[in-house]
Amino acid sequence: MNPERKVAVVTDSGASIRPEDLMAKENNVTIVPLDLKFFENGQYVSYSDLDIDSQEFYRRMREGKKLPQTSGAVPGRILETFRQISEKAQSIISIHITSKHSVVWESAILGKKLFQEDAKKATPIEVVDSKQVSLATWFPAEDAAHLSEKGATLEQIMDELKERMPKISLYAVLESFDNLKLGGRAEDLVKGYLASLLSIYPVLTFVEGKLTQTARARTAQKAREKMVEMVADAGKLVKLVVLHTNALETAKNVKEALNKVYKGTIPIHEAGPVLAVHAGEGTVGVAFQKA
Repeated sequence: MNPERKVAVVTDSGASIRPEDLMAKENNVTIVPLDLKFFENGQYVSYSDLDIDSQEFYRRMREGKKLPQTSGAVPGRILETFRQISEKAQSIISIHITSKHSVVWESAILGKKLFQEDAKKATPIEVVDSKQVSLATWFPAEDAAHLSEKGATLEQIMDELKERMPKISLYAVLESFDNLKLGGRAEDLVKGYLASLLSIYPVLTFVEGKLTQTARARTAQKAREKMVEMVADAGKLVKLVVLHTNALETAKNVKEALNKVYKGTIPIHEAGPVLAVHAGEGTVGVAFQKA
């Protein structure tokens, strides 16, 4: 991290960006890993999600007797991150995936409390609930990093994010609902909708941090087409990214459709293990930020 920066930016791996990714390096954003738990020899064993590459993860998820589990309960890891960063930065902004479906935000709040109780210097820290996941969480982290690079203060960055974050959305279409049901992170949605209409494919989004249906179709392909239409109707965009869980060819098809309605660059990103545990393989989504 640039030692001249006033504000350091932290996020978690649920933002679908790894520390070695060029985007993280160029923006000087610190990525806190989350935990994956694989069922091995009759018990769950924890791993850092950053220690397992995507193909290995999908193989193990397919072959495992039980669905892997995820955990954002990592206050000690975040505490150590805050300690290290405070030696170089004047203040810290820590932006995390939605608190409605993960405890990582609570971990960051606890990590902040522990840090401020024993820190030798009073480093201001703001912990932000993005109310999103994946690249929709990365967008505010990236924005915060750009503002920090320009010399913005912590207060100025917080004010800007309050304006920008409501303009960020994520749509996703799942190929299968098995992981979502088994994982239990969207119990109301599953019980109230998917369980009785398994032949219907919803376009999912986050409303105030909670996973919610926003449209539906009879097939996954039709749902993806609807998703593209909704992006086209969203208005002027400043960022647009396609994300997927081991579904690169489908993601490329969605990107091709989006190219007809958006003239900017459209990167494609693997969503990562933490999201894939709950969404399952074959999910394709779109994260975007309106002007």
